[in-house]
Amino acid sequence: LLVDSRLPALYSGLDELVGIKGPRDCIIKLLTYEADSGPSRQQLKVVSIVGCGGLGKTTLANQVYKEINGQFDCKAFVSMSQKPDMRKILMDLLSQILGNGSPMCFDEQRLIDKLREFLKDKRYLIVIDDIWSTSAWEIVKSAFPDNNLRSRIITTTRIMDVAKSCSANLQEYVYTIKPLNHQDSSKLFVKKIFPSGCGVPQHLKEVSNAILKKCGGLPLAILIIAGLLASKYDRKDEWEAVHNSIGSELGKNHTLEGFRRILMLSFYDLPHDLKTCFLYLSIFPEDDLIVRKQLVWKWVAEGFIRKVRGKRPDQVAESYFYDLINRNMIQAVGVQYKGNIYGCRVHDLVLDLIRSLSAQINFVIAIDDKGYESSPRKIRRLSLQASNLEDQEMQKLVSNQSHIRSLIMFRAFKKAPDLFKFHALRILDLSECNCLEDHHITCIVNMFQLRYLSLPCRITELPEQTGNLQHLEVLNIRRCMIKTLPEPIVKLGKLMCLHVKSGVKLPDEIGRMQALQELESISIPCNSVRLIEEIGRLTRLRRLTVETTSTTEKMGDQEVRFREMLVSSLTELGRNGLESLCISYPHGQNFILDSLFGSGCSLPKFHELDIKNYLCWVPRWITMLSSLVHLCLSMYDIDEEDMRVLNGISTLLFLHLELRNPPEERLVIGCDGLRHLNELHVFCQHSTMPLTFAPGAMPELHRLRLEFGARETLRMYGDFDFGIEHLSGLRDIRVDINYYSGGTDMDASIIHPNRPLHDVRMHVTMMFTLKEAAQSVGLQSATKELNLGTDFQRTFVQIEDLDNPEVLRKLQQLLSPESSTRNQ
Repeated sequence: LLVDSRLPALYSGLDELVGIKGPRDCIIKLLTYEADSGPSRQQLKVVSIVGCGGLGKTTLANQVYKEINGQFDCKAFVSMSQKPDMRKILMDLLSQILGNGSPMCFDEQRLIDKLREFLKDKRYLIVIDDIWSTSAWEIVKSAFPDNNLRSRIITTTRIMDVAKSCSANLQEYVYTIKPLNHQDSSKLFVKKIFPSGCGVPQHLKEVSNAILKKCGGLPLAILIIAGLLASKYDRKDEWEAVHNSIGSELGKNHTLEGFRRILMLSFYDLPHDLKTCFLYLSIFPEDDLIVRKQLVWKWVAEGFIRKVRGKRPDQVAESYFYDLINRNMIQAVGVQYKGNIYGCRVHDLVLDLIRSLSAQINFVIAIDDKGYESSPRKIRRLSLQASNLEDQEMQKLVSNQSHIRSLIMFRAFKKAPDLFKFHALRILDLSECNCLEDHHITCIVNMFQLRYLSLPCRITELPEQTGNLQHLEVLNIRRCMIKTLPEPIVKLGKLMCLHVKSGVKLPDEIGRMQALQELESISIPCNSVRLIEEIGRLTRLRRLTVETTSTTEKMGDQEVRFREMLVSSLTELGRNGLESLCISYPHGQNFILDSLFGSGCSLPKFHELDIKNYLCWVPRWITMLSSLVHLCLSMYDIDEEDMRVLNGISTLLFLHLELRNPPEERLVIGCDGLRHLNELHVFCQHSTMPLTFAPGAMPELHRLRLEFGARETLRMYGDFDFGIEHLSGLRDIRVDINYYSGGTDMDASIIHPNRPLHDVRMHVTMMFTLKEAAQSVGLQSATKELNLGTDFQRTFVQIEDLDNPEVLRKLQQLLSPESSTRNQ
């Protein structure tokens, strides 16, 4: 499920959004209405959404995107900014459209050419969010060919002239978003403060109406004020104090000053530690996706987190993160089971304010493409984001700045700054600075205050003296090409997180690193038996990734010792509080986990298990894991006994299953198991979907993802009746169907429940191999792949670039029987 969030409503279910359905349907009508029956109906159409900041333009565009993207061959959603990095935006577009990593070596023109070439025969849907100038639009527009395939573009902007330019000065394709009316404003306000549905208490109704009037129907202002009032409980005097502190600007017209007053009120209400953490967010670029785990460890490294008895620093930092979410100061991205959140974004209005505040007190200096007037004599934290920053400017900026505490680079600069001058750094994040090579980082061994170090992909070797960095807490070299860590690394007595990629040889004496909490990952074939033994000494380890994908035959006489040590070390870690294990091992070595978990070993905190290799049955000991909430399994075979075991895990909230060989009879998930499951993934790839859901099954399931072969499922079971209509709590569905030749009519009604679920989002992707489809009608030469998307009512098929009209005619007959309601 694609999630792109800048307002909290974006990650909510459609039933939780307020005032969105009418505007959403109106935009969809503008996009799909085709009054002209001639050639012009096939032309590219651009619909612009215009309105002031904080009105919910991104939310609206994202809801439209989710609703209709299944009708298009290609789609992408990107955000601009006031001074956009056009190369980065074009790379993001190409990456989303191609579905792979960003091509780092192309210039703007080459990226435009690549996009045009790929899109020339595709029907595409593109969202360009937050455009500030016609010049930026003209550049990005040049990447989209008008190929007469009814492609669509949605833009959002605050500026009417820009909106008109995007929509070719056709006023009918410009949608002006309006503030929420009083009824919707009140509904949003109440949902955020009183989520139980009890409504505003009688003694607060008058003051709440007065507060809403001052918010002027601006969703972002309502959310921030609601986040502030949620901590005031129901004390009327405090609500009145908030009301009296808000100016009336927003109620009269949507001025920036009115919004700033509301935001400042919420900012001053934050506890001191939270103010510091909130201001730190000004170090990130506009529209940046800020990953929660990385942010939390940076807060810890900065020393922002106060000590709380009985809690680790990262746990306290996590509570700060969720407090800012609850106060609507930052916007959640990727809400997972149990309310876990992957990351956040900062709304650009909020970012502008905290950058201003940070600059005033010299807390963070961020240099982006807008430039900078002058830098203070002493910079505490420096964020380099300007892709156009010349070497001379950079060297001038960082000269005589030996006292900088944090340096983060967010762009691939032509030349790296001279790092020898940075002696006082606590945080050095160069993970996106791909111009760096080994000789650039030799000086890090003299950064004795360093607590957080993240290095880019071209680094192949760490200096031996890295072990002298006695304060280092986080070392992230996951992107690097490093093959061996130097032995002195074990002297890092305060290191809590060590993230390396697969295949790295670690020092044998790793047991000396007693502060380690996260270790990702250990590749057994690259390391010694001694290392496996030493892992058991890491008494504070919470998260561990182990890869033993190669066979152990090459280990000869050490094989038995290897087995014993791995089981022994994992057992010891379990006793000491291991919480999460991701493990892969060769087929036939199930004894590793059987010996660990089947021995009755006490695992009081263990809650997450991910087994990468395929199993022949669900281990029976899995029900003994009394705190297990997250489980990922890959199965060769699955039967009723396996389902009985899974149903017996009453604590489970997330379940991911990959299945290869289906049973002869469908397996039923009934009402007696998995009662608290929030999220279920079942991936069968080119095999059948063997599960069906009985009435009353999994009442708390909110998200469902399925992937299966259509032909195989039909052959085995005869239909696609999975009982989805019985999942009463379902909010999000994603279905990926591998649909190969067989000539079977399949539409959304087969997958969708018999009764309508109006607030369930469903994304269905059907994948055909055109060669096989053509062969089924006696045509051997067609080799192109065909993608078919569907929504609830319609299925759209696009067959392109076929020189032989007979191929086209027969494929249309194959894919569109008369009984089908598909549109060609």
